[in-house]
Amino acid sequence: MSREWTEGDLLPPEASALVGGPLGRRVAPRERSLPRLLPFVVLLVLLPMGSAFLRQGHCVVNGWNGNDQFWRGCFSDLPAQYQLAGLDRGVGGWLTGEIRLDQMPLLSGLMSAVGGLVPEAGWLDASRWYMALWTIIITLCLVAAVWCVGMLRPERLDLATQLALSPVHVVAALLSPDLVVVTLVMAAMLADTRRRPVLAGVLLGLALLGHAWVGIVAVALVVAARRVGHEAAAVRTVLVALGTAVGLAVVLALASPDIVTGPLRAWWGEKPGYGSVLLIPELAGHPLPARVAPLASVVGWGVAVWACVVMVGRAWRPATWAQVAAFAVPVVALTSPSVPVQAALWVLPLALLAGVSWRTHLGLVAVEAVHATALWLHIGAGADPDKGLPAQWYAVAVLGRAIAWGFLMWSVWYTPVDNPGPRPQARALPDDRPQEPVAV
Repeated sequence: MSREWTEGDLLPPEASALVGGPLGRRVAPRERSLPRLLPFVVLLVLLPMGSAFLRQGHCVVNGWNGNDQFWRGCFSDLPAQYQLAGLDRGVGGWLTGEIRLDQMPLLSGLMSAVGGLVPEAGWLDASRWYMALWTIIITLCLVAAVWCVGMLRPERLDLATQLALSPVHVVAALLSPDLVVVTLVMAAMLADTRRRPVLAGVLLGLALLGHAWVGIVAVALVVAARRVGHEAAAVRTVLVALGTAVGLAVVLALASPDIVTGPLRAWWGEKPGYGSVLLIPELAGHPLPARVAPLASVVGWGVAVWACVVMVGRAWRPATWAQVAAFAVPVVALTSPSVPVQAALWVLPLALLAGVSWRTHLGLVAVEAVHATALWLHIGAGADPDKGLPAQWYAVAVLGRAIAWGFLMWSVWYTPVDNPGPRPQARALPDDRPQEPVAV
């Protein structure tokens, strides 16, 4: 059979037309152009996000309270925080210190701002409003992230399609506002490819105020840029990012120091939590001593920086920023005091930009779905041990998840051969005739 699609194609010709593959010799070029196809791919995000909202159905009807939210798998930190932290006070309450959240300033501020938009109503209706508003915001963020991936890898539109249709959004997208941070990172990467280091730095700085793992993404930028001789622009981007993050943090600290110092204190005093391999000894009945979790996190950051250097130094082709970040972020996440279900949202877009296959993608999502189900059943076991998942079985789920993330890192290691860029010209045959396609 004659091979009619390239090595980079993930779909057969009859199916890949849906996402920009071969459409035939007589099709007008505009029909397979990026401006024509990318809007369609972006709209595909409505499918997983619609499913994610439908998954919240039981809690939308009955409220996010009690153990039913775990048995039904519709728990979300968003309505829970709205009810517990008094987010109806809005930005004013956040700036005065009346609202205290463990999230970093960007996310805590956004959660408070959205809470101030909720109309006055009973607790259930207010929670519904809050969840609906965040569903819209997160969907728009995912739209922007998919668009960024499509613009970053226009020759691999299947990668944007994978992100748009990923089942991981059904599992994790509505658990937290983390997709806001992910979108900022994707936008920073797009600005970097457009040679706009200041804009990239501002976006990256805002992301730094949202999640600590963005720090290793900044390190990955500098390390990856050194091999291709773009370190000056990369350093400028990181300096702008640090200036943006520190400047805004100082301003917020003047209004209420807890906004900035609260998340740091919470991290330093954190014990091993759900999803972390550090929790396994506790699940086995032998909890680790205090301070082990934050110290392990510090060591993990050192290992992640080393992983960036190794990835760039030993790759047989220059690794991109996304590829180095996709290799290092899992190290930071796995050594954190806790690895929440939504942590998959941090890693997957970077891994897709790195060019991992759809098999690796769906395999990771399957493991994430199993872990999320195991987590809700394990939490519910506190109220009903006969119905919930025992600690030993949850430990197995945590270990299996860590192994799956290790396999993802192994897959990312081999993706530098998939770097975008000019392809070498095929050598002419001795008689200078063009080469014919090879039949396989």
